[in-house]
Amino acid sequence: MDILLEKLIKAFGTSSHEEGVRNVIFDKLNELDVNYEIDKMDNVIVKMGAKVQCEEDKLMFVSHMDTIGLIATVIDDKGFVKVGNLGDFKINNIIDSLVVFENGTIGRVCSDKKSSEIDDVYIDLGVNSREEALKKIKEGDVAVLKGEIVKIGDNISAPALDNRVGCYMLLKIIEGLSKDREKLGELNKEFSFVFSTQNMLDGRGARAAAYSVNPMYCIIVDAEESSDNLEGKGRFKLGNGVGLHVFDRNLIIHHEAKEMLENACKKANIEPQYVFSEKGTDGGRIHRETNGIKTGVLSVPVRYKSSIAEMVNIKDIEKGIEVLCNVIFN
Repeated sequence: MDILLEKLIKAFGTSSHEEGVRNVIFDKLNELDVNYEIDKMDNVIVKMGAKVQCEEDKLMFVSHMDTIGLIATVIDDKGFVKVGNLGDFKINNIIDSLVVFENGTIGRVCSDKKSSEIDDVYIDLGVNSREEALKKIKEGDVAVLKGEIVKIGDNISAPALDNRVGCYMLLKIIEGLSKDREKLGELNKEFSFVFSTQNMLDGRGARAAAYSVNPMYCIIVDAEESSDNLEGKGRFKLGNGVGLHVFDRNLIIHHEAKEMLENACKKANIEPQYVFSEKGTDGGRIHRETNGIKTGVLSVPVRYKSSIAEMVNIKDIEKGIEVLCNVIFN
């Protein structure tokens, strides 16, 4: 497995606490001698290609850095930690999982109910009093899921694949473009790569980036839950390539963005998996910003999303990178 992807997965980063992920991204961009900027929302923005004024010549790619997490809200007299959720996920998926706080403190997610809501959940830090707990963490501290990174055949199982996979894909594209800057400049287009913050908090980072970049087109690169588990009845499967979102909770893909992505898939000799989802992505938030942005979403299928052992297929990631490169060099 690529060490870059491993570093991204291991980096600590939930909403408004993405510093660990940003540092991995900074290291890679510095290694490539690629300029970047950080905006007021702590998004990392890389601009490549020609310097253009017309928004029609601007294309923005966005992947969020943050993962789901928990925030400590109350520490009781016994040292148990009540929590709130950062992100929208099935609470039962994380019961009995380990979590790690930013300072390295590890705890176990617990609930005494079979069907749990967030109010039923607490973290056991292995202490017996509030005083002991306060030596480890304080109210307001955040935690992320802690799990192993394992290669299973052509698949990777790990926490935080949503959306460190997307960040990895953008970095690999930037790496390729950095080796052919002259050819990129000849396209007379500006390409912005945004590693966004606070996706779990209504996509605040991506929405802010839309104003600073002001593109005509935007492609969201994300991870979407597959439908090929034991009880799955859908057609969105690992190993079948990337997903092209046609319709979700808050976005109908713009026909120009759809054509752009379909042509890029065709050039890569893959059939896109069309995604119709009841959930949403940053695409639904971004397309309404500024005076409107023509937006599409490309996603890698992930099994067991929002758990300590999400699963993605390596070949899907590779195909996704190829498709996105084809979007640039269409």
